[in-house]
Amino acid sequence: MDTTISYQRLWELFKKNYILLFLSAIILAAAAFAVSKFVIHPKYQSTTALLVNRSQNNNAGAALGDQQADIQIIYTYRDLATRPVILDQVARQLRDRYPDVTSTSLTKMVSVTSAQNSQIFSISARSNNPTESRDIANTTADVFRNKAVQVMGSSISKVSIVSKGLRENRPVSPNVRLFTLAGFLLGGFIAVVYVLIKEMSDNTFRDLDFLEQLKLNSLGTVNYASFRKGRAK
Repeated sequence: MDTTISYQRLWELFKKNYILLFLSAIILAAAAFAVSKFVIHPKYQSTTALLVNRSQNNNAGAALGDQQADIQIIYTYRDLATRPVILDQVARQLRDRYPDVTSTSLTKMVSVTSAQNSQIFSISARSNNPTESRDIANTTADVFRNKAVQVMGSSISKVSIVSKGLRENRPVSPNVRLFTLAGFLLGGFIAVVYVLIKEMSDNTFRDLDFLEQLKLNSLGTVNYASFRKGRAK
């Protein structure tokens, strides 16, 4: 039996099963919305920006070289900011307000990012509480600013805080709209696959030409007739 499906047949299948497709998409979209809204704990993020620079140098060539050196050393700072030498002290300072915070948990909550060819890099903290995220980000930045000079030497560069982290009440994850859209598309896709598999596995002969290919004789056709039920008088 030929397993190919024409575009006309696909359109007929869509018209016949559009309610199933729509219901499947709506059900999975609702499930994804409920999970992202009420099951997954929201995450809040706060970010502190820091600037790496050197003391002013009257020599323009030397100043440009110092600036390039600061940009290169940011990669070292990014690695240092998430090391135990910084996070251990951050955990000690936050212990009174957040007893559950440890240096181990901070490694999963704190991240450092920087833009290309920029002397500014950011320390971000993400947790289930917006106030906790803000306090972790700001405390990490303060500890790093003081500790970096001790670890790497005061002659290398100066670190200053450009902007403090704020309390962000809007969660950064999960993305409820994205989850809902993904559930809608997945529901529609599952319904389409189900309809296609059901159609491909249907062995009903609908075309007389196929019987002729098998060298079988057609004995006749049975047409559909509609009858109204009524009582015989």
